Amino acid sequence: MAYNLEEQESIDNLKGWWEKWGTPVLVVITLACVGVAGYNGWKWWNHRQTAKASVAYVALETAVNNQDGKNIKSISDGLIDQYGSTVYGPMAAFVAARYAADNGDIATAKQKLQWVVDHGDRKEFEAIARVRLAGLLMDEKAYDKALTLLTGFTPATDTERLVIDDRLGDVYQAMGKNAEARKAWQDGIAAARDGDPLQNLIRLKLDSLPEDGTAAAPAPAAASAAASSAAASAPASSAPAAKSSAAG
Repeated sequence: MAYNLEEQESIDNLKGWWEKWGTPVLVVITLACVGVAGYNGWKWWNHRQTAKASVAYVALETAVNNQDGKNIKSISDGLIDQYGSTVYGPMAAFVAARYAADNGDIATAKQKLQWVVDHGDRKEFEAIARVRLAGLLMDEKAYDKALTLLTGFTPATDTERLVIDDRLGDVYQAMGKNAEARKAWQDGIAAARDGDPLQNLIRLKLDSLPEDGTAAAPAPAAASAAASSAAASAPASSAPAAKSSAAG
């Protein structure tokens, strides 16, 4: 097929351009295709991991209902090790911590909660883990460690700020630092939404708090119990709290 001079010149220019840029263009197209395929593959893998983890978590709940300590340990350890990047990893750690604390194994409870602090990628879970772990440290009178744990966290939401300040006030009160306790609780109330149940319970604690230099009056029993329940049902509501102070 014969081409006129203009057409031949265009063909020659195209050939020249392709010889210069053809390989880079093919590389870019190939990389783009690989990237799309990789992203779709990651989404599929992540969905599959989450589905498998959800099945394992149902089995963990059954073990908890049956108080089957052996399966609670094995299933929760498996969820943490294999599916720690999913939401079920920290939830399993909360369950394991609660069971361990209920059965007097405080070391294991602290270990599971520390895992959430160190490896959980959800701020709401990390906040609850820090609160519960600080409660266990309070029981051991390790107040400085509890304070470091709580003050080393930057809340992302008002709810996280509320539960952190609530526990911070508890630690300060246990140390006899009533002024610091009052400030922490007041900060928590200021951060909370009006009508938040925990906000009202903190007010009861404030009402029972004496000035520095006087004997600390214990918070009303109803307030302490209800506060623990409210904090335990915060972002990790499906993951039971640890025993004693750690449940709050």
